[in-house]
Amino acid sequence: MAAAEPASSTAAERLLEVSEEEVVIDFKPNAKCRADLRLRSLHPSLPVAFKVQTSSPLKFLVSPPRGAVQPLSSASLRVVLRPQPHAPPSFPRSRADRFLVLSSLSAATLDAAGATDDTSGGGGSGVSAVRLRVFFGGPYLLRLAADAGDASAVRLILRRQPHLLPFLEPPAAAPDAEQWAPLHAAAAAGDAEAVAVLVDMGADTSAADARGRTPLDVAREKGYQEVVDVLERWELVMTAARRGDLPSLESLLGKRAGVRGRDQYGLTALHLAAIKGHCDAVALLAGSGCMDIECEDVEGHRPLHLAVEGGHAEAVELLLDMGADVNARTRRGATPLQMAEAMGYEAIAQLLCDRGAEVAAVPALCVASSSSSSISCA
Repeated sequence: MAAAEPASSTAAERLLEVSEEEVVIDFKPNAKCRADLRLRSLHPSLPVAFKVQTSSPLKFLVSPPRGAVQPLSSASLRVVLRPQPHAPPSFPRSRADRFLVLSSLSAATLDAAGATDDTSGGGGSGVSAVRLRVFFGGPYLLRLAADAGDASAVRLILRRQPHLLPFLEPPAAAPDAEQWAPLHAAAAAGDAEAVAVLVDMGADTSAADARGRTPLDVAREKGYQEVVDVLERWELVMTAARRGDLPSLESLLGKRAGVRGRDQYGLTALHLAAIKGHCDAVALLAGSGCMDIECEDVEGHRPLHLAVEGGHAEAVELLLDMGADVNARTRRGATPLQMAEAMGYEAIAQLLCDRGAEVAAVPALCVASSSSSSISCA
């Protein structure tokens, strides 16, 4: 759980932590936009009173605006942005909108310390405070930034919300697809840095434009060798991971940029190494910092799920040793233990149980086929 920093070094000892680092608003014009926050009490024995202030009370509502969290328990808040006719004047991060979460063991102390209607208070005796910035994102603003050619805003939104990348992909038959498919456009412009960023954010390098060309085809047609190198590097990483070719992986990862791509099913090189049981490749990919050990494909399978599916106990144990979530769930709710039990892998199931896996009923599972990388239901 990520916790925002206290408002000042002189504030009281923190009584609450906020799971979100920012208030993330998926903006839509003329519509109520909501964001949820979760507070967690850090006090072992007494309820913690809280109060939420905003610098923009005419724009935002908070429900509930105040309350109490029981010892070592959690509470949810909902932030609502009132309907706005126009996009924020500055986004993704707002320069003017802020929230302040005040907390104390006494509600009366909160009222005395946080009597203002802005976010300048919160440093009084016995009161701790957490400041939160506002991040405006969502598909509408992502497309708005892309259409305006604002690469910085596009990059910030995708870094914060990488799941939005498909919203930048054009319809299959769009006549102007080459103009606004980001990876194709970056390849056509010869912008190797932008290509590397988009690949590392998970852009589908196999996607075709309206003329059936992949970004690699476009770069080759235009003779942009640096772009070709980035795109081919990703394909070589995937191939080396699938084969467990450690020397090639080490060489490719040394070049860093453009190695964290995904195929059309959302599979990364780490997924491929895990499902094949290549422990050295898994250790290299996960330990290098290039790839997140909890990365998900389009069905929510993490590398641990695929190591289980492949029946590779050593890879399962390695991923657990590296911090993989033993109770991670796919989008259909399947855990690694449920997959192991459904597939009859008793030794792996026992290993997962020994590492703290929760026992539950086995749902219908979606597993990734290791031979074709397509998704099928078992």
